[in-house]
Amino acid sequence: KNKNIIYVSYHSDKDPLTPANFKQQTMQILKILGYDVSLNLIDENKIDGKFIKNLDHGCGIPDKALFRKELPLMLEKLQGRKSFMQENSISYPCGNKVFTFKDVENQLKLIIN
Repeated sequence: KNKNIIYVSYHSDKDPLTPANFKQQTMQILKILGYDVSLNLIDENKIDGKFIKNLDHGCGIPDKALFRKELPLMLEKLQGRKSFMQENSISYPCGNKVFTFKDVENQLKLIIN
């Protein structure tokens, strides 16, 4: 089990694809297993039109805005932990995009293809 995994989830309480209680149970199981878990359950009051745009699946959150908000917090949590990365980059496919994080001169660069 890799304890360096951090789970951050934004989930609409009106998600038409996955009920909120299913997401809550999933995140609770991950927490019991010892993972760092953060569930942001979204209701109408949290729609700001910029970051959270609606209550549909995905809440209309732009990818870049999500990374801008959550990545620095994740990196701070990971500081000092032993990394199993052998190369200077790691990629995550998501839908029709690939998010690549690359270490360039002691700075993390995000490339979205």
